Amino acid sequence: MRLNLNQLAIFVQVIECEGFSAASQVLFLSQSSVSKQVQNLEIALRTQLVDRSGPRIRPTLAGTVLLAQAKEVLTLADQAVHAVQAAALLGGEPLTIGSTSTIGGHFLPSVLLELRHREPALQLSVAVGTGGQLAEALEEGRTGIALTGVPLPPGGRYRSEPLLGEEMTLICPADHPLAGQELTPADLADETFLLRECGSQTRRQLTDLLQSWELAGAPTLDLWGTEGIKEGVRIGLGVGLVPRRSVRLELRHGVLAELAVSPAPEARTVTVNWTLARPLTAYEQMLLPLLREVTRAPDHDRSTPRGRGGGGAVKRRSPPQSRRSEQHEVIGRPCHDALPAVASGAVPPREGHPPATDGPAEQPPAAAPGIERRLERALQYGRGPRPART
Repeated sequence: MRLNLNQLAIFVQVIECEGFSAASQVLFLSQSSVSKQVQNLEIALRTQLVDRSGPRIRPTLAGTVLLAQAKEVLTLADQAVHAVQAAALLGGEPLTIGSTSTIGGHFLPSVLLELRHREPALQLSVAVGTGGQLAEALEEGRTGIALTGVPLPPGGRYRSEPLLGEEMTLICPADHPLAGQELTPADLADETFLLRECGSQTRRQLTDLLQSWELAGAPTLDLWGTEGIKEGVRIGLGVGLVPRRSVRLELRHGVLAELAVSPAPEARTVTVNWTLARPLTAYEQMLLPLLREVTRAPDHDRSTPRGRGGGGAVKRRSPPQSRRSEQHEVIGRPCHDALPAVASGAVPPREGHPPATDGPAEQPPAAAPGIERRLERALQYGRGPRPART
């Protein structure tokens, strides 16, 4: 049996107005029409919903139960109407995605890029907050979809789904004496640990890790954001805990290094959460399968081998000094050594620039045939070569 939304709305209004007459004035209907709709609802449910014996209308026990359910049904119906209307005008509506700062900094951009490829006209924005702030926004329906580094507390008006594992690593400067060694927590007793801002999930994980390592009294320093931790580690302020994906380039190019401590930091889980307080918009419904698709792609995360500065079999570029030396050697040679030969002869040095003499003097190279032809043509017409500039 399907309930009639119009009958439910009239029933709710009758109970709130405590009478058929007052409800008919609010609804701009006749009193008999209002009474008839409530009677039809009672016939459909086969039970009495309204107690008409007293001077004021009161709901029966069954009517009280229906009243609470009817209000939720009508609210959802209104939200559905608004969502459909918003979808019809979706070209000008932005899609706002909630995210923690860490996830928004290194994971979400690849998702936004794919979304932009599929919907070029879509306006995107990211609302960054802590896990608690995102949970509150989902509870109230202000945010439709939010990404977090750990699952949100259960029991809220939202649903959560794990997407992929997030490997965490302890980073240090590239020239740190402990980089590339197998370490125990005791080896880190003299280190300063860089902490994220209050409310950060990474900060909570590192403080818990120091407790388990029996290093709760180790020196700490508060910084802001993953980028602040990376820069602080690079200049030698201390060591820090970050998602390994956020430093893959720094590890690959030897800007930072990893501390291989055992037991290692536990991996986290990137989680997508969506609200149950309102229906998802069309773009939000499209985003959910896209997140699953992007995170399960084979080449989504190319991990870097562990070790000093990225370590392992990572191929390093030639040292900058050797490249500069080769460049200086080429620049220091005479012009006719650095340039290719023209036709059958080498390019002669410019006038006023004699060739370098590293040993016995050499004869200057012969003029190229093209130059000889130009000289002959100049003599033929009575013109000599131009004098050299002084």
